[in-house]
Amino acid sequence: MSLTGGSLPPVLRGPVAFTGPADRYGNLAPLSADSVNAVQRVADLTDGLISTAPFTASAAQARGERTYQCDAHAVRLSRATGRSAFVVLDGMGATADVHHFVHRYAPLIAQGAVESGNPDQALRAARIAANADRQTGGVTATAVVAVLDARHPYVHIAWCGDSRAYRVSRFGAAIPLTADHVRAAAQLHRHGLPAGGRALRGWPASSLTAGPITQRFVEHRAMARFLLCTGGVYAPLERDRLGPILHLAESAKEAAAQCVREVTAAGGADPGNGTALVVDLHH
Repeated sequence: MSLTGGSLPPVLRGPVAFTGPADRYGNLAPLSADSVNAVQRVADLTDGLISTAPFTASAAQARGERTYQCDAHAVRLSRATGRSAFVVLDGMGATADVHHFVHRYAPLIAQGAVESGNPDQALRAARIAANADRQTGGVTATAVVAVLDARHPYVHIAWCGDSRAYRVSRFGAAIPLTADHVRAAAQLHRHGLPAGGRALRGWPASSLTAGPITQRFVEHRAMARFLLCTGGVYAPLERDRLGPILHLAESAKEAAAQCVREVTAAGGADPGNGTALVVDLHH
């Protein structure tokens, strides 16, 4: 259609046939010789210029026994810049306000990260916005963000709180890429704070609204597959199942789904929200 002044064609995947117009019986006429030559010239000019996403990403979630899904995730890709952003938020609380907060801020952070190429900057911008927003009412979340830039050899990761990132080693181990910002469980007991499932591993000392934000760079050649997740996923799986799941799954979709299936099957005393976002890099 673009050759004849119509709208631009969509992205084409798989075999494509170019034909002339159909007659009243629906039979397609062959292209004229001039049209065939024009299509061939365009194909020759654009050969090798069509880009595809340098990754495959998939996410899966479990709500557990909570009324609301207070985890959120987002993925953004900019073909103009070659950058991609991946975000996972873990809401601190299990209310409707927390649900709306994380589902509002996850895409905002992803968009800011893909535009700037800097996940640390995107988290700090979200912090300013959240603290200035009177509707948040003290609601917050922990976060982990990763940015992949096709022009750079590193994946840029930033986080606050206890949402985590892992890469998979060649031997099938899940290697942590983040270090939790937490208050030790002993401190919680001294102050009389709840000692539920999350408190057993330490309560977050950082979130989108306050506390440290840390960043690091990881060479993407060392990461065929990486995972961003909330505590509802890594807590029951990290000891002996997370690595094998990520290593043996044939695709990002299968890996994310298997994480959530095993979390759901494990149950536990306090089954809550869990989110796994798995990214396969196409080297």
